[in-house]
Amino acid sequence: MDEKKQHIMTAAADVFSRYGFKKASMQDIADAAMMSRAALYLHFKNKDDLFRSLMVWHHHEALKAAEAAFTSGRPFILRMEAALTDFTMTIMAPVKASPHGLELFEANMMLAEDITAATSLRLRACMQDAVTTAVSQGEISLSATGLSAETLTDLLYVCLDGIKKAPNGLETLDQRLAALMRLLDVSTRPA
Repeated sequence: MDEKKQHIMTAAADVFSRYGFKKASMQDIADAAMMSRAALYLHFKNKDDLFRSLMVWHHHEALKAAEAAFTSGRPFILRMEAALTDFTMTIMAPVKASPHGLELFEANMMLAEDITAATSLRLRACMQDAVTTAVSQGEISLSATGLSAETLTDLLYVCLDGIKKAPNGLETLDQRLAALMRLLDVSTRPA
């Protein structure tokens, strides 16, 4: 993404956070980006287009954070915990930081559900690769659990989704993920 679009995205994220999706206008975003509304329309067709582009960028950043953690070279449990934490905190930060978080979440589901679904598939694939690699390298063992790498990945993903949606989910994310990783560590430790 070029520097100009990056600047617009940053301004748009701030405007959406302050005003919510419905009340934010292209003029508000142009003002925040210190450009004319006409110049803003050279980059984006309308507010929906800009929001979708913002979601593409935001989801990309969350995946990038997770992928960096998955390839960090740390032990499997620490890699998985960091990847899930980094992904979740990045993806949920705008919702958590804004008094219009629920509205932004709903706008995402209305305008960018396909982006969210693709991101979820990519995260699951990264998780699956991490689990499969850890098993093949003897870093973890699934024999005591009777689970396949795919089933373990599904369980971890569902647990992560549940943690996010739980009351105070983001505030307790670190503690709940650490507890989940302790269970994972104990149950998958090679004999």
